Amino acid sequence: MVTGSRFLAGGEGYRSSVSRRVGIRIFRALLSAITRQPITDPTSGFRMTTRHGIELFARDYPHDYPEVEAVVMLHHHRLRSAEVPVLMRERAGGRSSIAGHWSAYYMIKVSLAVLVGLFRARPAIDPGDSAPVAAEHAI
Repeated sequence: MVTGSRFLAGGEGYRSSVSRRVGIRIFRALLSAITRQPITDPTSGFRMTTRHGIELFARDYPHDYPEVEAVVMLHHHRLRSAEVPVLMRERAGGRSSIAGHWSAYYMIKVSLAVLVGLFRARPAIDPGDSAPVAAEHAI
């Protein structure tokens, strides 16, 4: 999977709020420790993946907090990931669902989801099989 990282673009582009940047730094540290590789933009939804990644996500995609949890899934299934620089612009319309007091709630929920994701069985992807198969794993 390739993720577009706003933090590799040399400081150009839209800068989010201070509280959001703090949250991103916390998830960056957590996911970098889990995957043992640098993750600079764990909340970016700008992603591209191979057929194998699409098959994996089609069977078991995180619903509540997909950006952060998907990184843990890729690591668990030993799929490679990389980040490329992208410029992101400020939201053109609407409001973020993670603002004000909801940001603390989001941080707690995502952190718990990541911890649960580390220990739960996930379906193994067998390209010749149409049904998920439970996979044992160790991280």
